[in-house]
Amino acid sequence: MSNTKNRQSNIPQKDDQFLNKTFSEKISEIKATLGDSSDLTVREFRNDEQIKIAIMYFDTLADTQFIEETIVKECVDHLQGNEATVNDQNIRELFISHVKIFSIKEAIEKLLSGNSVIFVENIEAGFIAETEGGERRAVSEPANTEVVRGPHEAFNESLNTNIGLLRKRINNDKFRVEIITIGKETNTSVAIVYIDEIAKKELVTEIKQRLGDIEIDAVLESYYLQEFLEDDHGYTPFPTIFDSELPDQIAGGLLEGRIAILTEGTPIALLAPVTMNLFLSSNEDYYQRYDIATFLRILRIITFLISIALPAFYIILQTYHQEMIPTALLITFAGQREGVPFSVAVEVLLMELVFEILREAGLRLPKSIGSAVSIVGGLVLGQAAVEAGFVGAGTVIVVALTAISSFCTPSYSLAIAARLIRFVLIFLGAILGGFGFMLGLIFLFVHLNTLRSLGVPYLAPFSPFHKQDISDTLIRTQLKNKKFRPEEVVGKNKQKDSNK
Repeated sequence: MSNTKNRQSNIPQKDDQFLNKTFSEKISEIKATLGDSSDLTVREFRNDEQIKIAIMYFDTLADTQFIEETIVKECVDHLQGNEATVNDQNIRELFISHVKIFSIKEAIEKLLSGNSVIFVENIEAGFIAETEGGERRAVSEPANTEVVRGPHEAFNESLNTNIGLLRKRINNDKFRVEIITIGKETNTSVAIVYIDEIAKKELVTEIKQRLGDIEIDAVLESYYLQEFLEDDHGYTPFPTIFDSELPDQIAGGLLEGRIAILTEGTPIALLAPVTMNLFLSSNEDYYQRYDIATFLRILRIITFLISIALPAFYIILQTYHQEMIPTALLITFAGQREGVPFSVAVEVLLMELVFEILREAGLRLPKSIGSAVSIVGGLVLGQAAVEAGFVGAGTVIVVALTAISSFCTPSYSLAIAARLIRFVLIFLGAILGGFGFMLGLIFLFVHLNTLRSLGVPYLAPFSPFHKQDISDTLIRTQLKNKKFRPEEVVGKNKQKDSNK
């Protein structure tokens, strides 16, 4: 049975046993169920007529300042007015929220969401005050993505804030948000965001179904959902769900017909369905001249291919196909390798492993010293290895160029996939030479052609071929000429300017 619940469609279930309890018994039962937690605050108010009002909230989840300045103040003022009776009518006037709760389960769910639950003597049902707050990281610049031109806002860990960042960019009555909870133990809020009539209804339904089928104890980060959303096509290192911390990038995807998944507690949003072209594009491509953006886009594609194939290509040239190297360059390589005890394949493999170690060390160290350690370590180790005669200078250059090229890939998840494929091609090239290298590339292309993202081909619009979508893949089309949304993902509203 699925543990996913749509919060918008929940119908309150009355618990007569709970409703028949006295004012004090309801409070005691909730406190006992929650283990009498130290951060659970219960504030009671009464007047001379012994009319009691109790406010319950977690001070670690709720906006305590709002509670003090609004709810508590209203309660005190109301009771000091010596109201003889408290009934549904004046309690509705007293509190902002008119939502009632009828069961202990519902009360606890609201408390754990940061809301306050209010009980009044002689009134069976409780009331909810929306006081969600607590300590949250403010909206700041992206931590992992450098932005030269464009918005400098990034998602944070608050689901409501992230939805708001998207709403500010898409001021549209077709903007849809559906919130569900996933995780048997964590009850994490997850938002499905899309634009009606632009997103395909079948894709929206598919995502809802996949999220609804998830049975998991905890959702602590959006990747917990990503594995369940990906199509079942066996092992692949390539990401088939896009992730980003940039609201403008996710908003751009929504306007193309894609669907976003936002998760409470993480600044990383997911976007699906996707094609490989999306991972090689940058949101800044549309914030600068189309000719410059086209040059940079082509450069990224070239550097991505270099990051995958250059070390293996260097090995097969040096080991199996030396006749393809110009004579002068071959003599230079031979001079550099004089006295080196290892084969070219072993050299490349060792240097690649060293650079991976340095890269990982740079990520784990504090930011103030991480970059310095990785740069200095690479320079010192590379120079020392050449001078000691362990590797040739050409090998260090090839490995360094490969590492730098991998940094040009906009998507970190795709760059990691390229690193894994690189090692596979190195082994194939070292064992089988040019034949193994080409065989690896063919299998790689075939594998990419079998991948799907929510049923959408990964290599679209090249395979299958869609002529109108090709214009904005290898090159960046001028915005005035970009009139249609991607064929594979868009719903009914295919044309960007409906007046044309």
